[in-house]
Order: sequence, then C-alpha cells, then structure tokens
Amino acid sequence: MSTLLLSDIHGNLTALEAVLEHARRYDYQRVLFLGDAVGYYPDGDAVISRLRELGALGVMGNHDAWMLTQGVLESKGYVFEILRWQNEHLSAGNRAWLAALPWTLSEDDWLAVHGSPCDPFVYVDELDMARAAFACTQARWIFHGHTHLAGAFTALAGPKGPWVRYKPFTEPDNVLKVGPKARAMVNPGSVGQPRDGVPLAGYAVWDEEKDTVRAHRVKYDIKAVAARVEEVGFPPALHQRLKKGR
Repeated sequence: MSTLLLSDIHGNLTALEAVLEHARRYDYQRVLFLGDAVGYYPDGDAVISRLRELGALGVMGNHDAWMLTQGVLESKGYVFEILRWQNEHLSAGNRAWLAALPWTLSEDDWLAVHGSPCDPFVYVDELDMARAAFACTQARWIFHGHTHLAGAFTALAGPKGPWVRYKPFTEPDNVLKVGPKARAMVNPGSVGQPRDGVPLAGYAVWDEEKDTVRAHRVKYDIKAVAARVEEVGFPPALHQRLKKGR
C-alpha cells in the first residue's frame, strides 16, 4: 500500500494543485490528510472539495476546529478574522465533511494526528517532545503535521529508553528508510505555508511494504497566491512570508 501524505494546506489551492501534479509520478492508493485545510489563504472551500474528490482520509487540525467553533470565531486577531471569512464562504457539504473528521485515525500499526499523539494541539518540534509523543502510542508509524516543518523523528529502543533522532526533509527529494525494529514519526511538511526556510510546498509518500517515506519539496506559483490574498483583502504579510518559507 502506498499512501500520499498531505498536511497544513491552509487554503492554498495553488500549492495543493502543484503538489498533486508532482505526485502523479507515484501510483498511490490512498490519500491521508493530517489537518488544517483552512486558515491563512483564501481557498479553504476549494481545498476541501479537492480533498473530497481524492477520497482522502483525514484528521481534524486546530484551524479546522477553530473555524467550526462559534465561540472561538468571536476571538480577536487576523487569524480569526480569516477563519470567520472562510466560515462564511464554506459550502454546507464541505462543512459537514470537515466537521466529521476525527482527532486521530489509526489502522494496523499506524496512527494519524495533527499534532502529538498525546494532544492534537501540541507541537512536536524537538527531541524531548518526540520522546513523549512516542510514549503516548504503540503505533510503529505516526503521521502528523502542525509544525509546518518537514522531517521525521525515528526511535529505536535503548537500555535507558528510546534513542531518538531527527531527519529534516529540506531537499527537493528526500528518502527515509526505517529498519524493522525502529519506529518513525513523519511530518510531510506544510503544503500551504512551509516554515523551515524552504519556500517550497511539502508532501510525502509512504510505502508500507518497503518501510520507506519519500518526501518532496515542490515549486508553485507564489505570485498567484499573492494575487488571491490581495483580491480578498487578507494581510499582505501572508503571501510575503511564502517567499521566505517562514
């Protein structure tokens, strides 16, 4: 089984389409969405429609949950102003699909969650957080997003606890091979808003039989995203940060 891993799209339809075009090289059988279809960029409704067309399995992200929660939508700040706007432009069918997403999804020896297996809102972005996350589940493979940092933590049992290492996915093409006794926590990176200094969309493909993950960084038309941001009146800083991958 080969699985396409997508996370943190954040309404950036241009980046999503570039990723899907690049991923055509793989004969994947399943799409696994790791949360945050909405937020930051204008095309959240179209992104959800595309995920539904792909038959994607998925989990709830914090921005997804915030948009669906009326109390939070009354909060102040540009993030919540954007979510209120997206909430008003969301079709009934796409709202129902998003609202039905679970916090976690698991099957056989894998688990999907937006943040940490310990808490979907927790960022796993350093070794101690990764050790805690591995301890919260028995799954061999953990797929997550939330940090917008493409990479993988791997763990191997040691005499005083697991040895944990980190491998960033910052090159255009990255390969992770996981040994039979190791575990892995994989973040395919953000499709819509990378934050690791690489201004390229991130995605990955997991080959369950080969125990490999192939992660890619893909160029997309940032000027087109900027035009959409300006068209709807979102803050210019949102598209400016895409040029820096921050």
